[in-house]
Order: sequence, then structure tokens, then C-alpha cells
Amino acid sequence: MRYLVGKASFILLLVFLSRGSLSAQGFDFSVKEKNEILSDFKDYLSISNVSDDVLGIQHNLDFLTDYLTPLGFEVNNWKVEETPYLYADLNVGAETTLLIYLQLDALPADGSKWEQKDPFSPVLKQQIGGVWVEVEKGSEPIDSLALFARGAADSKGPAFSLLYALKHLDRKGITPKLNIKIIGDTEEEKGSKNLTSLLTLKSEQLAADALLILDGTRSLANVPTLTFGARGIATMKLTVYGAPSELHSGQYSGISPNPWYLMNQLVASMVGDNEEILIDEFDPYKESATDLRYFESLDLGTFEQIESRLESKLYNDRVHPQQVYQHPSLILRGMSSNSASVKTRIPTEVTAEFELRLTPETPAIRQFDLIQKHIEGQGFLILDESPTNKQRQQYLKLLTMETTTGSVAFRTPIDSKFGDWLVSGIQKGLGNIKVLKLNTTGGSQPIGKFIDALQIEGIALRIPNPDAQIHAANENIRLKNLFEGIQSLLGILTQSNDF
Repeated sequence: MRYLVGKASFILLLVFLSRGSLSAQGFDFSVKEKNEILSDFKDYLSISNVSDDVLGIQHNLDFLTDYLTPLGFEVNNWKVEETPYLYADLNVGAETTLLIYLQLDALPADGSKWEQKDPFSPVLKQQIGGVWVEVEKGSEPIDSLALFARGAADSKGPAFSLLYALKHLDRKGITPKLNIKIIGDTEEEKGSKNLTSLLTLKSEQLAADALLILDGTRSLANVPTLTFGARGIATMKLTVYGAPSELHSGQYSGISPNPWYLMNQLVASMVGDNEEILIDEFDPYKESATDLRYFESLDLGTFEQIESRLESKLYNDRVHPQQVYQHPSLILRGMSSNSASVKTRIPTEVTAEFELRLTPETPAIRQFDLIQKHIEGQGFLILDESPTNKQRQQYLKLLTMETTTGSVAFRTPIDSKFGDWLVSGIQKGLGNIKVLKLNTTGGSQPIGKFIDALQIEGIALRIPNPDAQIHAANENIRLKNLFEGIQSLLGILTQSNDF
């Protein structure tokens, strides 16, 4: 990265700005630059980054290292318990340091469900009559096209937006207004299980004044979006037991306990109509006056957009999704028995799997304790392992409970100075447009660990389109979103560092 200093640098900067890198409407790109963005991004998308693909992950790290090193970054590949992380540091001598989080891995892709030969061979498409059709580059205005590939939106698009923004600044000779640190997580899709160890070992190197997260899709309106929090996640598996061997349903129904009924009754005692949680004290959160004013300011028309997209009626069209996300949830993922097939048999056991979405007020250990008390209140004996025959003879209701804890919740104040600074930067990059500020996302990110360990605020800049098909077949990112992501980051990195 080349640095400009003194009076000559100011004159030179004015020349660069007059050449069109920044206008009253924000940063602009020429057609040539947009084609370069497309070419570089396709190269990046062509590298497999499935979490368990060790060689592919290393190739991704090599790509980022090769991209960042010529821009003046000191790049290191760290390893914690065999999990690789990318760390890059650009110190321009500023008083303020911004840490930027990138997700570098992706979920596996079932190629048989994709409308292209290979999910890691990016395909350029145009939407015609509501259908995405493959096109050649240059056949239409490039902003109207989308690139389809695994990881395009989650989260190579956001990561590449940063890479090209830095490349653009370097080419123009513009120095970022603050020091930049980048941390690349290669196991986000696996729960970032070694992140706590990383933060313990590398807290000094990762020290910063604030955290910018490049992850997640925009709101349904597809406008520039900042998200100030995320729910945490945990999982739970409950298994209830019947007789030690399968029984003939005609002979023993109504005589020997059926684990299906036991589990259904237990689930119904925990979750009621409209998915209301019936477990005592499970949701202690009460909206403040500030919260209610914020929710009232949001557009309830979002529900119409969701209903149209899902082709399904929603529970409550008077409560905004953002208000729902402010609360914890208990979500049933599925139920199964150990019977090989559905036959005239009573199974020996039935399992139900749940996920818990957590808030800062409801950490996992608290929720698990409340669930355990509730289950015991329903008359179940909770065991550490499968029951013995003697226990089956003594008790009608036997259950085992297995739990895992993932990311923790975080919530940055919606009126934080850092948030206002990001809004200002986005408007510098895109022009004076409205930026949507969301209090939290319904999903989860491993960011709470950073905030707890480093004691800094964290906010996510969400770049991909809301219909990006994240975690599904035909994942994509619209090029307009990609370009606007780059422009937003150019504005953020070149404004004064007063947050």
C-alpha cells in the first residue's frame, strides 16, 4: 500500500478524485473495472472452500495471501488445534484500528440439485421472466446479472468486496484512514469451535477499537443494511424410552408405553400455539420504551414480502420479525425412532432434536437448566445413559438429554457511535441513501466470542441479496450487490476515524 503524505499528497488525492473514483453519488467503477471485479471474483469462487476440504481451504488462504501481500499487509496463517486462520495486518500509523471478520468456509454442495455442472464453477446468469438463464459476459448491463456458485453469498462475496476495495485504494494511491486487521475463520459452518482458544492465544494481536463483520444477507428490501447483533445457538437431543425390545402394536398398544406418545406429549408441554414457549422463565426479555419506538419505526410491510416469498401465511402480521429476533426460541428440528421402518411395531425409543436460539439475557446453560426442570416436572427421570432393564421396570417415563453449545449472542446498541460512523461511510461510498439498521439477526454468528474477549462493539455489514439461496442449491450473488459492497467499504475505509 502506498502512503500519501503532506501537501503534495493532498493535491494528488484531488487529482484521483477528479478522475472519477469518487463522485457526489459515491465511488464509481468503469466498465473495465467491473469486468476486472467479475474476473477476479470468478477465480476466487472456483476454489473449493468446504469446511472439511483441507486442501481447498489452504488454496483459499493462499488466494487471500497473494491478494493482500502486494497491498502492504503482513499476512500470517495461524493454526489452533489444526484449524487454520488467516490474519492480516495493515498499520498506517492511525490512532484507530478496525478489526474485520471474514467467513472463509462454506457448506458442502449437492451438485445434483444445482442448475449447473459444478457448484464451484461459477456461472453468470440473467433473470428473464422470473427465471435465471445463463448468459455470456457483456450480453446485458453487468449490474443486472448474478453469479451462481457455492459460497458466492456465504461468504466469498463479502470477503471479496473487501479484497477489491483494498486493491482499488492501492491502485489510486489512497491510504485508509485507520489501521486494518483481518481475521479469516475457516470453520464458521462447523461452529467455530476453536475460536475461543484462538482469542485466548492471540488477543494481543487482535486488539482493536471495533469489529466489522462481513457476513449475512441484506433485508428483503435489498437496501444497504447494518445488523447490530446476532442470536446465539445451542442444540439439544432428547430420547425417551419404552420396552427394551420392539412390541407388536396390536397386542401392546395401550398396555406398554409408546415412546412416540411420550415424546409428543413432552414437546406439546414445551411449545404451544404459534410456537409460544411454555417453559417457565425461558424468555425473561421485556421490551424497553426505546425498543418499542424502534420496532414501531420499522416497516410492517416486510411481512407481506415474506408471505409472498414463502407462499405461506405467517403467525402474526402485527409483530415485526426484528421484534421476534429479540427473544430466545426453541425449534424442533425433527423426531425419529430406532425402528427401521413404519410397521405394526412400538419402537423402543424415540428421539427429538432441537435447536435453541439464544439472546444475551438467555445463555445456553441457563436455558438447559430450565428445560431440565420442566422435563422433570412432567414426571420424567433424566438419565446419563440408556436405561437398564431394571430402570425400565421401575419407571414409565425415562429420558436422556444431550446438549451442545455453539456461538453466543451479542447485541450492540442501535444508537452506538460506531454504527453512526458506518452509516456515514456507506453513504460516502454509495451516495446519500438510507441505510437500514437492524437490531439483530435471527440467525447466529461466532462474533459474541470476539466481543466478550476483546471488549469491543461489533456490527455486521450485510452485502448479498436476500434471495441469495444461502445454504441451498443455486446460491448466488447479484453483481449490483457485489459492486455496492465494494463501494460501501471504500467509503468506510476512507472516512475520518472518529468513532
